[in-house]
Amino acid sequence: MKEKYPVSGFIRDKEAIYVNGIRIFVPVEYDRFKAGIPKKRHKTLFELSTITGMRYAEIQRLYDHPEWYSESRNQIRLNEDAQKKVKRKAKERTIDLLPSTFPYILDQFFNGPAPPDIDTWNQDLKRWAIKTNFNPFGISAKTTRKSIESWMLSSGVPPFKVYQRQGHDPETSLYHYQGLSFTDIEMHQIKKRLMEWGILRTDS
Repeated sequence: MKEKYPVSGFIRDKEAIYVNGIRIFVPVEYDRFKAGIPKKRHKTLFELSTITGMRYAEIQRLYDHPEWYSESRNQIRLNEDAQKKVKRKAKERTIDLLPSTFPYILDQFFNGPAPPDIDTWNQDLKRWAIKTNFNPFGISAKTTRKSIESWMLSSGVPPFKVYQRQGHDPETSLYHYQGLSFTDIEMHQIKKRLMEWGILRTDS
């Protein structure tokens, strides 16, 4: 039986950060991993998944619904059909706090091939991890979503904005990230990256 988020055959990296067994990247690791992805369309998918923090199934549905994106507001609006999650707390969710370059990223996404199925994507991520000298343990389609969630919660983005953007209730978010710790250097890099992406703002 295939594992949805494969970890078998690999040993947990004691130097890495994990949330519920999912690998969390810091910005330096994100950049190194992205640089090791050979094809531009896959780089775009990886970048889009990280910046939006969307579930992979939502990314797949977005590809068929460009109308969910409002360029004038620079927002993605996900209705109930877009989310299709049994434990969903909100009927509609807005992905905002997006960088000014986001329309370009989406243009690359919509004009490329459709995202692969999740099994293929997970295997691709594992293969690129090995190529770029990462321990593949815990690296999966959930890595991008969990990474950006942890960055936002750790850097001072108001929790209610994180919950609304990610589609979580407060208890779920706080439970997942209790005890998460970044070094001072990592926090500086995280805040800088979130400011570059328009997610962390001085008026937050």
